[in-house]
This record gives sequence, C-alpha cells and structure tokens, in this order.
Amino acid sequence: MIRIGKRLAVATAAVSILAIALTGCGRADDGGNGNNADQAKSSPGITDTTIKLGGSFPLSGPLSRNGQTQLAATKAYIDEVNDAGGVKMGDGKTRTIDFVYYDDAYDPARLVQNFRRLVDQDQVFGTFGMFGTASNLAAMPVANDLKVPQVYLGTGAAVFSQDRKANPYTVGWWPTYQTEASTFGKYLVSLDKPLKVAFLAQNDDQGDAYLEGLKASIEGSKVTLVKEARFAPTDTVYDSQVSSLAATGADALFSGVNVPPAQSRVLEKLGELQWHPTTYLPIVSAARSVVTAAKAGDFLPQLYSGAFTKDPCDAQFENDDDVVRYKKVMKQRDPKVDVCFINTIFGWGMADSMVKTLEQTKAPNREAFMQAIQGMTDENIDLVLDDLSFDGGDVTVPPISHVVVRHFENGDWKKVSVG
Repeated sequence: MIRIGKRLAVATAAVSILAIALTGCGRADDGGNGNNADQAKSSPGITDTTIKLGGSFPLSGPLSRNGQTQLAATKAYIDEVNDAGGVKMGDGKTRTIDFVYYDDAYDPARLVQNFRRLVDQDQVFGTFGMFGTASNLAAMPVANDLKVPQVYLGTGAAVFSQDRKANPYTVGWWPTYQTEASTFGKYLVSLDKPLKVAFLAQNDDQGDAYLEGLKASIEGSKVTLVKEARFAPTDTVYDSQVSSLAATGADALFSGVNVPPAQSRVLEKLGELQWHPTTYLPIVSAARSVVTAAKAGDFLPQLYSGAFTKDPCDAQFENDDDVVRYKKVMKQRDPKVDVCFINTIFGWGMADSMVKTLEQTKAPNREAFMQAIQGMTDENIDLVLDDLSFDGGDVTVPPISHVVVRHFENGDWKKVSVG
C-alpha cells in the first residue's frame, strides 16, 4: 500500500456474486438516509482536518502505462492541493486529502478485492478514478450495497451513468462509447456521399457499445456498415481480422482497439495491405506515440479520433491557463511522466473533478457528497475543452457527455467540424 498526504457477463457475474457475498463483513455507515439528524453525521474516512480517498489502478499488466500515468497525475494534483493547505469543503472546514491506492493489474477480481480493502481496512470516504469496464462493473453492486462513492470512473460504459436511481453511488466521468462511435458516424454522414464502413472491436460489451453508437448514427444515410470483425480480450494481434475487413474494400474503418501497442499494429497491418480507409482510433488509443510507433510509412491512412480534453502538447493550448499549470506541476512533481499521454490528462481532470465536488459537499458524509455531484452543472473542469462542460445534474449520462472529432495531420491532432 502507498499513501499520498473498460462476454463481460459471465466473468463479471462471478466476481460480483463473490463480492456481494462479502458485503456482510464490515458494512460501512453511509452517514444517514437523508433526514436532518443524519445529515450531520460523519461517514468513515473524514475528520475535521482530513478526508481519506481511495482508488485501484492497473499498475501492472497490459494496461500498466495507462494506470501508471493516470495515477501519477492524480497524485500530483492531490499533492498540490495538500501543499496549498487542503480543500475547503462545503461545510466550511478545510481538509487535506489522504489518498490510498492499490494495483489491480486490470483484473476485475483484484479490483473488487482492493475496493473491499479500501472500505473495510483503510476506511476510505469514497473512491474515484478506478479504471476498466469489467472491473468497475464487478465492483458496482458492492459500492452501492455499502453506499460508498465509486465515482469518476475510467470507462465509457453507459451502464455507469444511465440509471443512477438503481446505482446512486456510482457515477462515470467521460463520454460513453456509444457517444464516441456516434460522433465519428455523424462525421462520415456529414460528408454526404456513399461510404462503406468496416468495424473492428473487442468481443464484449464495449465492442457492442461502439457498434450500437455507430449503427445509430449512420442509419438512413449514405453510409453503410459492410462488415464487422471481433477479437477476444486475450488477443494481442488482429492481423486476420484486419485482412478480412480489407477484403471488403471499405472506405472507412472504425478500429475499436483500446490497447495502444495493438492499435499501432493495426496501423502497420493497414500499411502492409496497402489499404487506406479513413480510420478512427478510440480516444484511449490515439496518442501521438501510437501513431508514430506504427511502421506504416507512406501507407498510413487518414486518421480520426475523438476528444473531450485539451491536448497539452498542441500549440493551440500553449498559453491556456489549465495547460500551463498542469505542465508546470507535472514537471515539478513527476518529470518523467508523459504529460501528452491521454491517461495522464484523465488523471488530472478526474482529481480536479473530485476536489471541486468536495468543495460543494455541505456535510461530512457520503450522501452529501453524492448530492454535490448532482448540483454541479456547467462546471469547468481542468483540461476539459472549454466548449464542453461537466454536468452532474443529468442522471442519465456521464457528467462529461460530448465529444469533438479530430484529424491527425502534420504529426498533430486538429479539431474538425461535423455537419
């Protein structure tokens, strides 16, 4: 432990059943059921001077870079807040943040174990920033049974935001996978010409969500889906799938690959096949390094991706106040971390969301914290694009629910107009 002052159904169900069975041990007090007396109660993990928060991240395994960079930015942000005296919460008291975290290696069972440890042993007030769809889905019933905040999650699965009445203590953070795929589909439709689209994604709920969003956005248009190919979560190379899609001669490819090295290999395969479809890369695997690592040469296709955050390494944001502060702090506190990497940016934005929620929390308990999220509308979050906002009041979508389309040109991502 270290302290600082996304078929899921079967596997997830198994982990969830085990996790729920454990919930009889060490049940946490949520601080009341909403009446005036209970509103004054303190939940575990908070005193007049400190608040203990927790998280679980893939610090080892296939997505270790994602987890490590996200954690690095989260830690840097929290340390900066603490060194400035702490966060002044809505009840008038200023508290420093005690942040506890563990490695889950992108394994749902381990994340659930870590979540239980954070609640039962470490007695955290709540958790935020936890990474992965399957992992968070496994933890969600535990969090809501115990009434412990599981918020600002590193996943675009709609399940974490579409029914907050059923799961009031779970809240996503970034736009859904459906929204991301739909935004690219709308862009293709806006070109107003016949286009054939091929689709590649993982054989799970995340892949289904991408497909759902893409289909909905192109329905009734000149854009048609001609073939889809899937891969297993354990696969690392998708050459056969890409070859089968290339045989269609499609004009566009939705490459729903979220592991950066695997996405680079997809681009290399396109080059080997000399297939040049307009290609979409998901937000989480669209880093410059993913593109530059692909040995595709002159056969690199036209690349598009989505975005909801600012790019700290794009000249257009060079003098942006959020970016200037972010880069300065990261250089001081963890200079080896890639500040341009998407998960580093996410970690900073998630931490800023957490602190700004605490500032609106009017009582020292978990229920008041969840109420504060719903009260945060049109909130400006660090590193989120200025024309987008955080809205916790709409309980049917994530707090950040919109995506812009970007085109990769001259070694950089540039925003493009849709429609």
